[in-house]
Amino acid sequence: MREFIENNLKDMVKIDSHSKGKMDKIIEFTSTLSKEIGLEPRVIEGEGFNPVIIASHGEGGVCFSGHLDTVPLGEGWDYEQGEIIEDKLYGRGSLDMKGPCISAIAAAKELIDEDIPFSLVFSTDEEVTMAGAQEVMNEPEITDAPAIVVCEPTDMLVVTEEKGVFQFEIKTTGKNAHASMPEKGENAIVKMLPILMDISNKNNIPASKDQMTCNVDIIEGGNATNVIPDECRVEVDVRFPPQFNRDILEKYIFDPIDADYEFKELHWLDAVKLSTDSKCVKKMLEITDTTTWAVPYGTEMVRFFKSNENTLICGPGKVDMAHKPNEFIEIPDLVDAVDVYVQYAKEMV
Repeated sequence: MREFIENNLKDMVKIDSHSKGKMDKIIEFTSTLSKEIGLEPRVIEGEGFNPVIIASHGEGGVCFSGHLDTVPLGEGWDYEQGEIIEDKLYGRGSLDMKGPCISAIAAAKELIDEDIPFSLVFSTDEEVTMAGAQEVMNEPEITDAPAIVVCEPTDMLVVTEEKGVFQFEIKTTGKNAHASMPEKGENAIVKMLPILMDISNKNNIPASKDQMTCNVDIIEGGNATNVIPDECRVEVDVRFPPQFNRDILEKYIFDPIDADYEFKELHWLDAVKLSTDSKCVKKMLEITDTTTWAVPYGTEMVRFFKSNENTLICGPGKVDMAHKPNEFIEIPDLVDAVDVYVQYAKEMV
């Protein structure tokens, strides 16, 4: 099993599959690997979303979900993509989340041998829009599953709650003038400053599972040091717990702002909370011998939960290594996850 995981993950992380690039190679690799273990995968393609692979054995089994896209490679790496040192396999996507996907495929291999029903769903735009997951959320592999396991890295803790995501743009406008005569212009950056102060006052660092975070992550304004800027634009990322509905959230963020600005929504994902009394949660806790956890980020749990409330997150690897140079996952953790997934699929039939 280790050899299967090690060899296939090494090859997989060498394939560039950042979310806004071409997905042909990663789709071909994963589809071929699925066929080699005895599945007949189908690739869902269309406008407005990246391809999704769905493969099943039997009907009505547990659905194991993952994504094959990654954030860009970036700089600052000390290791080659796919390099293995002391049980750690390095590479972009090794942790988030090609490694967990390989664990799911390895589990599928064993489940086929024992004729246990299951399904695999692998998307390729989780890091940007999750549009692929939304496109397939009403497929029977999702709706009819006794449980959906999103295999994102959680160190095998059982995640029953994730924060929602609200990303938006705010723009202020002014009037150009020569910097030596500012009274003849209107400075859009200066107009943005009180707005930024209001937003920054709502940030919580560190944020518990019951707190909202609100961060200004992009700011643009001005085009020359001797010209009063006529436009300033910021992009803001908000992560909010389930007790915030949309009305409460927007009132909390925007009502105190006493300034003129333009607003544009960029992205919205609901917060999700699954009952810890659910059979799917209790069984996973029993098998993993771990605890529940709430995560501050969004996953495809939010897409699948709308079609099947028996959706949880549980996967190998420590998430704090994601999106960084020298991203890695420990191979023994991937092997251990296979045993968990196989047992879970057997007991949830």
